[in-house]
Amino acid sequence: MIDLNRVRTDPALAKVVQAEFRRAVGMISGRWKLEILWLLSHGVHRFGELKRGLPGITQHMLTAQLRALEKDGLIKRTIFAEVPPRVEYEITPNARRLRPIFVEIVKWAEDNENGVTEPLDAPDASEPDLQPDQRPPS
Repeated sequence: MIDLNRVRTDPALAKVVQAEFRRAVGMISGRWKLEILWLLSHGVHRFGELKRGLPGITQHMLTAQLRALEKDGLIKRTIFAEVPPRVEYEITPNARRLRPIFVEIVKWAEDNENGVTEPLDAPDASEPDLQPDQRPPS
């Protein structure tokens, strides 16, 4: 668990946390990766099912995104020795840990769709405001 108050006051720790954040975001960023992970969080899918579930994605792009997610350890690809070969994709236990984040993103989207917003001057006291390059007082 990251101590956000310590991150705010310790520039060295803030840099480490920012680097980890950047690495994590890099693993899931891209036009399709989060949507692929969202679909796979609901169960195992074959390539065609994923393609149908992502209107507008090309076969080439889906293949590239699946390979990148597999390389980063977020999905598992299983090839069955059948004719024709059957390939299934599923999220890994590591990627399953993203599920609560997905739920929060959906809640956030619903709140914004309905015009529910938090006042800017009343941040949640349990979550300190993190500013990039914020330095502790001298």
